[in-house]
Amino acid sequence: MSGKIGKALLAAGAVGGAANGGAAAVLAGKLVHPRRFTLEEEKAWLIEHGLWGDYDQIPRTNYTIAGKDGYVLHCEYAPTNPGSRRFVILTHGYTSNRYGSVKYLGVYRALGFNCVLYDCRGHGENLPAPCSIGNLESEDLLHVIEDTYLRYGEDIELGLHGESMGSAASLSVLKFRPRVRFVVADCGFASLYDLIGRLYREKHFGFMLDPVNVMMGKRYHFTLKQTCPRDALQGNEVPVCLIHGEEDTFILPQNSDELAQATSGYREVHKVKGAEHARSRYVLGEEAYTKIVETFLENLQ
Repeated sequence: MSGKIGKALLAAGAVGGAANGGAAAVLAGKLVHPRRFTLEEEKAWLIEHGLWGDYDQIPRTNYTIAGKDGYVLHCEYAPTNPGSRRFVILTHGYTSNRYGSVKYLGVYRALGFNCVLYDCRGHGENLPAPCSIGNLESEDLLHVIEDTYLRYGEDIELGLHGESMGSAASLSVLKFRPRVRFVVADCGFASLYDLIGRLYREKHFGFMLDPVNVMMGKRYHFTLKQTCPRDALQGNEVPVCLIHGEEDTFILPQNSDELAQATSGYREVHKVKGAEHARSRYVLGEEAYTKIVETFLENLQ
Protein backbone atom coordinates (compact mmCIF):
# COMPACT_ATOMS: atom_id res chain seq x y z
CA MET A 1 0.00 0.00 0.00
CA SER A 2 3.04 2.25 -0.03
CA GLY A 3 2.01 3.83 -3.32
CA LYS A 4 -1.02 5.32 -1.61
CA ILE A 5 0.94 7.12 1.10
CA GLY A 6 1.81 10.16 -1.00
CA LYS A 7 -1.83 10.53 -1.98
CA ALA A 8 -2.82 10.50 1.67
CA LEU A 9 -0.27 13.17 2.56
CA LEU A 10 -1.18 15.40 -0.38
CA ALA A 11 -4.93 14.80 -0.52
CA ALA A 12 -5.58 18.40 0.43
CA GLY A 13 -3.54 19.84 -2.44
CA ALA A 14 -6.63 21.16 -4.17
CA VAL A 15 -7.28 23.58 -1.34
CA GLY A 16 -3.69 24.84 -1.26
CA GLY A 17 -4.35 27.77 -3.56
CA ALA A 18 -5.40 30.14 -0.79
CA ALA A 19 -2.84 30.93 1.92
CA ASN A 20 -5.25 31.37 4.82
CA GLY A 21 -6.10 29.78 8.13
CA GLY A 22 -8.85 27.68 6.62
CA ALA A 23 -6.58 26.08 4.04
CA ALA A 24 -3.85 25.51 6.65
CA ALA A 25 -6.40 23.86 8.93
CA VAL A 26 -7.54 21.52 6.15
CA LEU A 27 -3.98 20.61 5.18
CA ALA A 28 -2.99 19.99 8.80
CA GLY A 29 -6.09 17.88 9.34
CA LYS A 30 -5.29 15.75 6.31
CA LEU A 31 -1.81 15.08 7.67
CA VAL A 32 -2.81 14.08 11.19
CA HIS A 33 -6.07 12.34 10.26
CA PRO A 34 -5.38 10.53 6.97
CA ARG A 35 -7.55 7.75 5.64
CA ARG A 36 -6.09 4.67 7.37
CA PHE A 37 -6.30 1.16 5.99
CA THR A 38 -8.01 -1.63 7.89
CA LEU A 39 -6.34 -4.86 8.93
CA GLU A 40 -8.38 -6.68 6.28
CA GLU A 41 -7.27 -4.28 3.54
CA GLU A 42 -3.61 -4.56 4.51
CA LYS A 43 -3.82 -8.35 4.66
CA ALA A 44 -5.46 -8.50 1.21
CA TRP A 45 -2.69 -6.32 -0.28
CA LEU A 46 0.04 -8.49 1.23
CA ILE A 47 -1.60 -11.70 0.01
CA GLU A 48 -1.95 -10.22 -3.48
CA HIS A 49 1.77 -9.37 -3.53
CA GLY A 50 2.93 -12.66 -2.03
CA LEU A 51 4.09 -11.10 1.25
CA TRP A 52 1.68 -12.64 3.77
CA GLY A 53 3.43 -16.01 3.97
CA ASP A 54 2.16 -18.45 6.59
CA TYR A 55 1.18 -15.81 9.12
CA ASP A 56 -2.26 -17.37 9.62
CA GLN A 57 -0.58 -20.56 10.88
CA ILE A 58 1.45 -18.82 13.60
CA PRO A 59 -0.18 -19.05 17.07
CA ARG A 60 -0.20 -15.30 17.78
CA THR A 61 -1.10 -13.61 21.05
CA ASN A 62 -3.04 -10.33 21.01
CA TYR A 63 -2.88 -7.87 23.89
CA THR A 64 -3.05 -4.16 24.64
CA ILE A 65 -0.69 -1.86 26.50
CA ALA A 66 -0.77 1.76 27.63
CA GLY A 67 1.31 4.09 25.47
CA LYS A 68 2.01 7.80 25.96
CA ASP A 69 -0.56 9.43 28.29
CA GLY A 70 -2.32 6.08 28.70
CA TYR A 71 -3.31 5.79 25.03
CA VAL A 72 -4.19 2.13 24.36
CA LEU A 73 -2.10 0.33 21.74
CA HIS A 74 -3.09 -2.99 20.19
CA CYS A 75 -0.16 -5.40 20.00
CA GLU A 76 0.45 -8.86 18.60
CA TYR A 77 3.16 -11.35 19.56
CA ALA A 78 4.28 -13.79 16.88
CA PRO A 79 6.49 -16.54 18.39
CA THR A 80 8.44 -17.24 15.23
CA ASN A 81 11.24 -18.84 17.28
CA PRO A 82 9.72 -20.20 20.51
CA GLY A 83 12.34 -20.45 23.23
CA SER A 84 14.64 -17.88 21.62
CA ARG A 85 15.64 -14.86 23.68
CA ARG A 86 15.97 -12.71 20.56
CA PHE A 87 13.08 -10.29 19.96
CA VAL A 88 12.35 -7.53 17.47
CA ILE A 89 9.62 -4.88 17.55
CA LEU A 90 8.24 -4.10 14.10
CA THR A 91 6.71 -0.66 13.47
CA HIS A 92 4.58 -0.06 10.39
CA GLY A 93 4.22 2.94 8.10
CA TYR A 94 1.81 5.86 7.76
CA THR A 95 -1.84 4.84 7.03
CA SER A 96 -0.94 1.15 7.51
CA ASN A 97 -1.27 -1.06 10.62
CA ARG A 98 0.51 -3.93 12.32
CA TYR A 99 -0.23 -6.26 9.41
CA GLY A 100 1.95 -4.00 7.27
CA SER A 101 4.91 -5.39 9.22
CA VAL A 102 4.14 -9.02 8.38
CA LYS A 103 6.27 -8.77 5.22
CA TYR A 104 9.36 -8.66 7.46
CA LEU A 105 8.37 -11.60 9.65
CA GLY A 106 10.20 -14.23 7.59
CA VAL A 107 13.37 -12.15 7.72
CA TYR A 108 13.52 -12.23 11.49
CA ARG A 109 12.26 -15.79 11.78
CA ALA A 110 15.27 -16.88 9.68
CA LEU A 111 17.55 -14.96 12.05
CA GLY A 112 16.18 -16.52 15.24
CA PHE A 113 13.93 -13.68 16.43
CA ASN A 114 10.43 -13.61 17.86
CA CYS A 115 8.35 -10.68 16.63
CA VAL A 116 6.21 -8.05 18.35
CA LEU A 117 3.91 -6.11 16.02
CA TYR A 118 1.61 -3.27 17.04
CA ASP A 119 -0.72 -0.58 15.71
CA CYS A 120 0.62 2.97 15.89
CA ARG A 121 -1.70 5.55 17.43
CA GLY A 122 -4.78 6.22 15.35
CA HIS A 123 -4.06 3.18 13.15
CA GLY A 124 -5.34 -0.37 12.99
CA GLU A 125 -7.57 -1.33 15.91
CA ASN A 126 -6.59 1.65 18.02
CA LEU A 127 -9.04 4.43 18.76
CA PRO A 128 -8.92 7.51 16.49
CA ALA A 129 -6.12 9.90 17.45
CA PRO A 130 -3.98 12.55 15.74
CA CYS A 131 -0.89 11.12 14.03
CA SER A 132 2.38 13.04 14.34
CA ILE A 133 4.11 10.75 11.79
CA GLY A 134 6.86 9.69 14.16
CA ASN A 135 7.10 12.02 17.16
CA LEU A 136 4.35 10.88 19.53
CA GLU A 137 4.72 7.45 17.98
CA SER A 138 8.30 7.27 19.25
CA GLU A 139 7.06 7.85 22.79
CA ASP A 140 4.48 5.11 22.32
CA LEU A 141 7.26 2.84 21.06
CA LEU A 142 9.22 3.51 24.23
CA HIS A 143 6.29 2.03 26.16
CA VAL A 144 6.22 -0.98 23.81
CA ILE A 145 9.93 -1.52 24.47
CA GLU A 146 9.46 -1.35 28.22
CA ASP A 147 6.45 -3.67 28.09
CA THR A 148 8.36 -6.20 25.97
CA TYR A 149 11.06 -6.49 28.64
CA LEU A 150 8.43 -6.83 31.38
CA ARG A 151 6.43 -9.38 29.41
CA TYR A 152 9.21 -11.55 28.01
CA GLY A 153 12.11 -11.02 30.40
CA GLU A 154 14.90 -8.59 31.17
CA ASP A 155 17.44 -10.97 29.60
CA ILE A 156 16.09 -10.78 26.06
CA GLU A 157 18.09 -9.31 23.16
CA LEU A 158 15.84 -6.65 21.66
CA GLY A 159 16.02 -4.84 18.33
CA LEU A 160 13.76 -2.49 16.36
CA HIS A 161 12.66 -2.49 12.74
CA GLY A 162 10.62 0.30 11.19
CA GLU A 163 9.28 1.20 7.76
CA SER A 164 8.74 4.82 6.64
CA MET A 165 6.87 6.45 9.57
CA GLY A 166 7.86 3.36 11.54
CA SER A 167 11.48 4.13 10.69
CA ALA A 168 10.98 7.66 12.04
CA ALA A 169 9.54 6.30 15.28
CA SER A 170 12.25 3.63 15.62
CA LEU A 171 15.05 6.17 15.14
CA SER A 172 13.40 8.95 17.15
CA VAL A 173 12.94 6.72 20.19
CA LEU A 174 16.74 6.51 20.43
CA LYS A 175 16.83 10.02 21.91
CA PHE A 176 15.38 8.44 25.07
CA ARG A 177 18.32 6.02 25.17
CA PRO A 178 16.24 2.82 25.39
CA ARG A 179 17.90 -0.55 25.91
CA VAL A 180 17.91 -1.87 22.35
CA ARG A 181 20.69 -3.63 20.48
CA PHE A 182 20.02 -2.33 16.96
CA VAL A 183 17.64 -0.53 14.62
CA VAL A 184 16.84 -1.45 11.02
CA ALA A 185 15.28 1.61 9.38
CA ASP A 186 13.67 1.08 5.98
CA CYS A 187 12.91 4.12 3.74
CA GLY A 188 12.95 6.63 6.58
CA PHE A 189 12.98 10.42 6.37
CA ALA A 190 15.46 12.70 8.12
CA SER A 191 13.04 15.57 8.87
CA LEU A 192 9.26 15.65 8.49
CA TYR A 193 9.32 19.41 8.00
CA ASP A 194 11.78 19.06 5.13
CA LEU A 195 9.82 16.16 3.62
CA ILE A 196 6.45 17.90 3.65
CA GLY A 197 8.07 21.11 2.40
CA ARG A 198 9.48 19.33 -0.66
CA LEU A 199 6.18 17.56 -1.36
CA TYR A 200 4.25 20.82 -1.08
CA ARG A 201 6.69 22.65 -3.34
CA GLU A 202 6.34 19.92 -5.97
CA LYS A 203 2.58 20.58 -5.91
CA HIS A 204 3.20 24.33 -6.15
CA PHE A 205 1.91 25.29 -2.72
CA GLY A 206 5.11 25.36 -0.72
CA PHE A 207 3.95 28.67 0.73
CA MET A 208 1.56 26.66 2.92
CA LEU A 209 4.32 24.84 4.81
CA ASP A 210 4.78 27.29 7.67
CA PRO A 211 1.04 28.06 8.07
CA VAL A 212 0.39 24.31 8.29
CA ASN A 213 3.23 23.89 10.80
CA VAL A 214 1.79 26.67 12.99
CA MET A 215 -1.75 25.30 12.67
CA MET A 216 -0.62 21.84 13.75
CA GLY A 217 0.92 23.35 16.87
CA LYS A 218 -2.24 25.27 17.70
CA ARG A 219 -4.71 22.49 17.01
CA TYR A 220 -2.79 19.33 17.84
CA HIS A 221 0.00 20.56 20.14
CA PHE A 222 2.83 19.19 18.00
CA THR A 223 4.48 20.47 14.85
CA LEU A 224 6.15 19.07 11.75
CA LYS A 225 9.50 20.23 13.09
CA GLN A 226 9.18 18.05 16.17
CA THR A 227 9.32 14.88 14.08
CA CYS A 228 13.00 14.91 13.20
CA PRO A 229 14.86 11.57 13.38
CA ARG A 230 18.02 13.36 12.22
CA ASP A 231 18.08 15.41 15.42
CA ALA A 232 17.11 12.42 17.55
CA LEU A 233 20.23 10.58 16.36
CA GLN A 234 22.62 13.18 17.76
CA GLY A 235 24.93 11.32 20.15
CA ASN A 236 23.30 7.95 19.44
CA GLU A 237 25.49 4.88 19.83
CA VAL A 238 22.94 2.17 18.93
CA PRO A 239 23.92 0.52 15.62
CA VAL A 240 21.65 1.47 12.72
CA CYS A 241 21.06 -0.29 9.39
CA LEU A 242 19.47 2.02 6.82
CA ILE A 243 17.76 0.45 3.79
CA HIS A 244 16.31 2.58 1.00
CA GLY A 245 14.98 2.03 -2.50
CA GLU A 246 16.98 3.86 -5.16
CA GLU A 247 13.74 4.67 -7.03
CA ASP A 248 11.98 6.14 -3.99
CA THR A 249 10.57 9.46 -5.19
CA PHE A 250 8.43 9.98 -2.09
CA ILE A 251 11.12 9.87 0.61
CA LEU A 252 14.29 10.40 -1.39
CA PRO A 253 17.15 7.95 -0.69
CA GLN A 254 19.38 10.88 0.32
CA ASN A 255 17.41 10.88 3.57
CA SER A 256 19.14 7.67 4.64
CA ASP A 257 22.50 9.28 3.90
CA GLU A 258 21.55 12.22 6.15
CA LEU A 259 20.51 9.84 8.90
CA ALA A 260 23.76 7.91 8.61
CA GLN A 261 25.73 11.14 8.97
CA ALA A 262 23.70 12.16 12.02
CA THR A 263 24.33 9.11 14.19
CA SER A 264 27.47 8.64 16.24
CA GLY A 265 27.31 4.86 16.35
CA TYR A 266 27.93 2.11 13.84
CA ARG A 267 25.85 2.53 10.70
CA GLU A 268 25.30 0.88 7.34
CA VAL A 269 23.42 2.23 4.31
CA HIS A 270 22.00 -0.11 1.69
CA LYS A 271 20.40 1.25 -1.51
CA VAL A 272 18.14 -1.16 -3.37
CA LYS A 273 18.09 -0.91 -7.16
CA GLY A 274 14.65 -0.73 -8.74
CA ALA A 275 12.81 -0.28 -5.45
CA GLU A 276 10.25 2.48 -4.98
CA HIS A 277 9.01 3.66 -1.57
CA ALA A 278 8.68 0.81 0.95
CA ARG A 279 9.28 -1.76 -1.78
CA SER A 280 12.80 -2.95 -0.92
CA ARG A 281 11.59 -6.14 0.72
CA TYR A 282 9.30 -6.84 -2.25
CA VAL A 283 11.96 -6.13 -4.89
CA LEU A 284 14.80 -7.98 -3.18
CA GLY A 285 12.78 -10.96 -2.02
CA GLU A 286 12.98 -12.46 1.44
CA GLU A 287 16.36 -14.18 1.08
CA ALA A 288 18.29 -11.14 -0.16
CA TYR A 289 16.64 -8.79 2.34
CA THR A 290 17.43 -11.25 5.13
CA LYS A 291 21.06 -11.33 4.03
CA ILE A 292 21.36 -7.55 4.46
CA VAL A 293 20.04 -7.74 8.03
CA GLU A 294 22.03 -10.89 8.82
CA THR A 295 25.32 -9.35 7.67
CA PHE A 296 24.58 -6.17 9.59
CA LEU A 297 24.00 -8.15 12.79
CA GLU A 298 27.14 -10.19 12.21
CA ASN A 299 29.12 -6.98 11.86
CA LEU A 300 28.03 -6.02 15.37
CA GLN A 301 29.78 -9.00 16.92
